[in-house]
Amino acid sequence: MKGINKEIISEVANRANILEVVSEHVVMKRSGKDYKGLCPFHPEKSPSFFVNSEKGIYKCFGCGEGGDVFTFVQKIRKLDFIDTVRDLAQRYGVALIETESERGEFDKRSTQMLLYQQAAEYFARLLEDPREGLVAREYLENRGITSELCEKFKLGYAPAPWDGLLRYLTKSSQVTQETLVEAGLARRKPDSDHCYDLFRNRLMIPILDEQGRVIAFGGRTLSSDDPVKYINSPETLIYTKGEHLFALNQAKDSIRQSDSVIVVEGYFDAITSHAFGFTNTVAALGTALTERQAKLLCRYTESKRVYLCFDADTAGVKAVERGMEVLTQVAEGVGIEMRVIQVPGAKDPDECLRSKDPEAGVAGFSEAVEHAPLLIDYRLETAIQGIDYHSGTGRVEAGQRISQVLATIKSPIARAEYIRQWSAHIGVPEEALLNEVGNHRRNKRPGPIENRSHSILATKSAPKEGSSEADMQLLALYLISQDDYATMQEKLAGEDMIDPVHQRIKESIEGIGNFVTYEDFWQRLTERLAADSEAKKKLWDLDRKVDEIRKQNLSTAVILKDARARLVKERLIKTMSLLRMRMDQNPGEEEVVRLQSRIMQLHQLQQSVSRSELDDALKAQIDAALVGTI
Repeated sequence: MKGINKEIISEVANRANILEVVSEHVVMKRSGKDYKGLCPFHPEKSPSFFVNSEKGIYKCFGCGEGGDVFTFVQKIRKLDFIDTVRDLAQRYGVALIETESERGEFDKRSTQMLLYQQAAEYFARLLEDPREGLVAREYLENRGITSELCEKFKLGYAPAPWDGLLRYLTKSSQVTQETLVEAGLARRKPDSDHCYDLFRNRLMIPILDEQGRVIAFGGRTLSSDDPVKYINSPETLIYTKGEHLFALNQAKDSIRQSDSVIVVEGYFDAITSHAFGFTNTVAALGTALTERQAKLLCRYTESKRVYLCFDADTAGVKAVERGMEVLTQVAEGVGIEMRVIQVPGAKDPDECLRSKDPEAGVAGFSEAVEHAPLLIDYRLETAIQGIDYHSGTGRVEAGQRISQVLATIKSPIARAEYIRQWSAHIGVPEEALLNEVGNHRRNKRPGPIENRSHSILATKSAPKEGSSEADMQLLALYLISQDDYATMQEKLAGEDMIDPVHQRIKESIEGIGNFVTYEDFWQRLTERLAADSEAKKKLWDLDRKVDEIRKQNLSTAVILKDARARLVKERLIKTMSLLRMRMDQNPGEEEVVRLQSRIMQLHQLQQSVSRSELDDALKAQIDAALVGTI
């Protein structure tokens, strides 16, 4: 954590003046107890952005943005949570408590950042060199890449000699060869002390993080006899494969404006797309999207429109399927609108847009985006490709294939409609397809139905020591949806959790304020609790609890009632145990009266919650869910 723990975060929060921080970006005027101004997060003519200094929060009643001083700095400066805390700690004189190993790692990260920036500048100069960069410039010219695009994407050229970059950096930065090897810019010869450049005679494509800092490279060979087309940087302290998206730093503003994102496969697919005006395009740095990359996509598009566009070959089709699976898992319950772009007359966006008739290429690609089918439709069409479903055996095979896809649809209404449409399309009885889909769904369900119907109550009948399952249930309700988050903010205002760790999680949840997606919310919660090792461990259980509640398909009201009843019962048990323990210690009369009064109060609360009615409500909800399930 580089010197940042929960005490440091708390101290920064206490010292930081939110009005002072906000006033650097917004002209604020007093309005009663609050201050108001024009919102920095959306265009407006009348001020709807308010800051409450006493509570340390801000809220825009125009766009809904809100949170504390950490949230504001994160959004306005596009920093992650840890860098935000560091920035505010330095500003308000809060000393970071760093161990020697933490300082050493931080210094290494800083050194690697500097080396990659210097390497990018070195490669860029060589690309512009009349003699050295000639072959690379000719290659780019043949691909229609202009000098403006080269500058925008910081393209460069790695020379052919074995140690060009190595000699440059050891001289200019006074670093050792071992440092360059550790940074992933050089390699060591086997059984030797000599090192050499990782990238040689290659067109260099820098990979930047969200803040626009160079953290890695992709190197495209310029030699016709080189069997390795691309070499990519290895993982380092500043770069982890699968956690970044190529061109995201250039595309994120356009993604927000268009409220959509196009995901392509390769570097030049993204660069060419930007050149032809599709500036909301990113590349996945590989053929398969990871969970982290999928979360990044969701963060920048409010409507969650994600267009997958991969090569029109077997590998590309498999990439779409893998990307779909990851996005589906990440977006469960959020409702990402996933579509698949089928590139017309070409194998990829780069080839399509650079066709002999550029206008036709752009028009064709635009049309492909506009008419991109929903992912479920794409999967269904793909499932029956090559099958003659006009024959008897063909209809059987088509029915078996599409039933597997239809079984993944969670909405009973949508599933029923698709079954109706596709039974008519392939010429099989609707009831037969319905039964086939039902078989697939039953095979995927965990455990027998009779056990599953009581899982919410039965699995939590014995609370873990030092922990409250009811607490976890209430915390999970914050994370089901944005509406549930708002409801729980109101319902649980001022209510404490039994477990101190759960209470810290609750306070972190409530400090986040407005959010766009569940993924954005979860990432910000994880960052806030990164210094709290106990809370971090609880988050895994909390995430599983969210999945459990979603699968049960029960209403928030029923779960809230159940959890509150459990809290009352658990508090009653704890208070009675405390009284028994204190009686053995000869407590004062005042403490005994206080505990007895608390027990009577909890008894009254418990009696006010009818457990029989609650059980009936739960059973009714479960029965209704099962009836609607095929």
